[in-house]
Amino acid sequence: MLYGDETDRVLVDKYIMYPMLLTIFNRDLKVIAQSPFKLRQPYITLVENVMNAISFELRDVKKEMVQRRIKVSDGRPVDDMTEYQIFIRGYQEVMRFPNVHLRNKAELLMKHFLFGTLVERK
Repeated sequence: MLYGDETDRVLVDKYIMYPMLLTIFNRDLKVIAQSPFKLRQPYITLVENVMNAISFELRDVKKEMVQRRIKVSDGRPVDDMTEYQIFIRGYQEVMRFPNVHLRNKAELLMKHFLFGTLVERK
C-alpha cells in the first residue's frame, strides 16, 4: 500500500477478508443444517456465533474506514488473482492478491474466530 499507513493496511485487509469469511461460514452453515448429525444444533450455534462476531467487527471496520476516508472497490478476478481498487484520502491505488493467498488467509482467520487465537500453520 503506497499511500496508507499500517492501520490503513489492517483495515483494508479486514474489509476484504471478513465478507469472505461470512460467505464461507454461511455455506458451511447450510451444509451442517442438511447433514446427518444426530445433534447438529451445537454446530449451528457455534457457526452462527462466529458469524455474529465477524459481523460486529466488520461494522466497526466500516465505521473506522469512513472516519479515515478509505474506500475499497469490490474485488475483480484477474487470472489467478483478485484485484481491488483502494481509495485512501483522495489517492487511488490498485492492490492484487493471489487467490491462493486469500484462501490461506481465510483459513487462518477462520481458526482465529473458531479457536480464539491465530493458529500457526503446520
